Amino acid sequence: MWAAEWEALRAGAVQLEDVGRIWLALGVIAVLAALALLRGPALIRVPDAGGRGERRLWLDGPWLLSLTLRLGALGLIGLTLARPTGLVPQNPAAGRGIDLVIALDASGSMQALDAILDGRRVTRLELAQQVVSDFIRERRGDRIGLVVFGQHAFTQCPLTVDHRLLLETLQRIEVGIAGDATALGEAIGLGVRRLRVAGGQADARRILMLLTDGRHNSGRLTPKTAAEIARLEGVRIYAIGVGTSGSVPFAQDHPGEPLRFERVDLDRETLQAVAAISRGRFFHAAHPQDLATIASTIDQLEAPPGPTPPRYRRTSLSALSLVAALLLLALDALTAQGVLRRLP
Repeated sequence: MWAAEWEALRAGAVQLEDVGRIWLALGVIAVLAALALLRGPALIRVPDAGGRGERRLWLDGPWLLSLTLRLGALGLIGLTLARPTGLVPQNPAAGRGIDLVIALDASGSMQALDAILDGRRVTRLELAQQVVSDFIRERRGDRIGLVVFGQHAFTQCPLTVDHRLLLETLQRIEVGIAGDATALGEAIGLGVRRLRVAGGQADARRILMLLTDGRHNSGRLTPKTAAEIARLEGVRIYAIGVGTSGSVPFAQDHPGEPLRFERVDLDRETLQAVAAISRGRFFHAAHPQDLATIASTIDQLEAPPGPTPPRYRRTSLSALSLVAALLLLALDALTAQGVLRRLP
């Protein structure tokens, strides 16, 4: 609660919409403080030891504490009337000028167990998810979307600067979620369509990063035709072939069963053609460590065009100052009727 208000206070980005009211409040507080000090605390009768009559107790501690708390509360009320506001940093609405769609293959072949991650054997999809997650974390401010494809292609996450949401949707992808076949053409076509209707900056660079380990064998749209459409739309494709070709091990559906081996062939020629048509590049991650290197290379190739000036939104701090005033009054009432209560 009030996270934005506290952030503005920590940054010192506080302004007053009506400065005149705070000066008026300070003047009233100064007059009241002077009158209170001149009057002093309430008179009490204390017989002296010699019986000479009465004496007046001036400016005792409890009275000063109560006066300070009340004047402080009055000052905070004056601050509330002056309408304090704070500036809170906000994510850029359209990123840094780069729109990026990641098309991730989730077909049955991505279940191959020929990848090593943190010393353990994992599927190609798990490795790709980890590397793509690290890549996304390095692209702060960019608008990134996620397309998943297999036999069909669908949008897992539209372009967004909310990378936390993007990472959450990335981890929910499972092998076979879009079918066991590989529709490269549909994946490219959908990625280009997402970039076309993204509504970003007019001069934003449009990038499609395609990760697959198989061969196009599904869908009506051919990869080369889809690449021609991408070129016409100004979309550059980075095609990444994942894994080795030939016989690779696959996990069984039930634990304890022996691994089965299947043949998986990467269509290098088609991926090279797709990248060339769209003026992009083709990479082959034959080994697990190659994929991280390729992601780092793409990150350097598509460096941001320049720093974007920070954007801020204005938030009201009036509720915070008013609550603080009420807390001071409550503290004054608590001390006056509690530990500092005067006996009659």
